[in-house]
Amino acid sequence: MKLLTTVIGSYPAKPKEGDVDPFLHAIKIAVDDQLEAGVDLISDGQTRYDMIRYFTLHLPGFEVKGEKSYIINRILPSEEPFLINDIKWVKSYVGEKAKVKGILTGPITLVFSTSIGKTSPYSGYRDEKLYMDVAEALAVEAERLEKAGVDAIQIDEPMYSVTPFPTDLAKKAVERIALSVKVPVTLHVCGNIKKIFNTLLDFEGVNILSHAFAAYPENFEVVSRARLEDHGKKLGVGCVRTDVNRVEDFGHILRILRKAVVKLGIENIVVHPDCGLRILDREVAKEKLKLMVKAARRIAEEEL
Repeated sequence: MKLLTTVIGSYPAKPKEGDVDPFLHAIKIAVDDQLEAGVDLISDGQTRYDMIRYFTLHLPGFEVKGEKSYIINRILPSEEPFLINDIKWVKSYVGEKAKVKGILTGPITLVFSTSIGKTSPYSGYRDEKLYMDVAEALAVEAERLEKAGVDAIQIDEPMYSVTPFPTDLAKKAVERIALSVKVPVTLHVCGNIKKIFNTLLDFEGVNILSHAFAAYPENFEVVSRARLEDHGKKLGVGCVRTDVNRVEDFGHILRILRKAVVKLGIENIVVHPDCGLRILDREVAKEKLKLMVKAARRIAEEEL
């Protein structure tokens, strides 16, 4: 049985100054490196902006000043799509060589990464309307991505593991996005997920829960085959570190994946890095992906 390999999103590819679209050069590098590594489900590399500015630069209601983003008005869907042009280019470029995913930064992370301005209509960080407005805007982008032909959608919520987030609002907001599309939806939460994993299992419309296990091996303590199967979900297993700028030992990657297979069953896991690769040197990132794919294929062969 084949193990699906994917990435979390960002990649250390630099734009080419002087080009009509400097970032298209970076996207091509990111895609070529993923294809060369043999990744099954790739991203566009998220090379244009960081994960917050992708959305705060385009969604009405946000304002960007310097490096900071502010909520200054009601958050609304963008009249013009802003993610699909790169996705359409990638799909055309790769053809049948790989599948392509669209990536959205989740409502909690977007809200907690911005400041609420004086002119904002929202009462604060517990205002349900704020999260649902952001979710509505992101659901529109999810639907646009699906129409553009993505094979899957990923919602990134790194804030879940570091911020005391409003669980009830987070669930409603993510479900609004996830249930708006028919393609498989992944919810990615990096860091230590021991306190929140059971909560995430209840998110409707989410098919895959994606977490870090290379940097956070303790996350294995809270996952189980029974819990996943009872909730109709698979587990994304991060097996290479993205916070260390060196290439892991191949045997270490194999041990992580073997542990996941024994604990969860090969049919219940997807393989990926712990998080995005943006902060790494390109050659390190590329080699990590190659070893990850090699390890996934080795494990699949062992299970035949």
